[in-house]
Amino acid sequence: MVIATVFLTIIAGTIGFMLAEQQQDTDRTSGGGALPSTEQTTSAAPAFTPPGPFCFEPARDTAKRDGFTSELWQVLKVHADRTNSMAWICTDRRGNLYYQSWTDVDQKFEQHKNGLFLPGVVKTDKGYEVTSPDGNTITVSPTQWTVSFADGRDKQVDKVRAID
Repeated sequence: MVIATVFLTIIAGTIGFMLAEQQQDTDRTSGGGALPSTEQTTSAAPAFTPPGPFCFEPARDTAKRDGFTSELWQVLKVHADRTNSMAWICTDRRGNLYYQSWTDVDQKFEQHKNGLFLPGVVKTDKGYEVTSPDGNTITVSPTQWTVSFADGRDKQVDKVRAID
């Protein structure tokens, strides 16, 4: 009796194994049980490498508050000695550019008072350019910071030096 039970167990196990193999073969040919690929896949987009340190914290805070990402990295940081002012050009992972300024850095920073954050910066042959809501066009390069006023006033041009 024990021998018969062992014999039937072996036969049942063998039949079960054969049926499972047959089902896997059917799944493979129909695509349902395809074996996972061992080939490494590569992304079409290269990994993002930040161009520099994180941008000025108030710029990141304002970006987040205004519905943009707060993950902004510094592309350019300049200082104008004449006005003791600073400007940053920042980027996010998608390559969008942002502008942040701080006029008279000896004073406490206050966004919309002595600070201005603007999205929509574009890179041009002159540097980085953005238009403020009042129509003024701001251009920043490693050597010059220019504000062209929409009301026709003379341009404000400052020599700057890149820092950091």
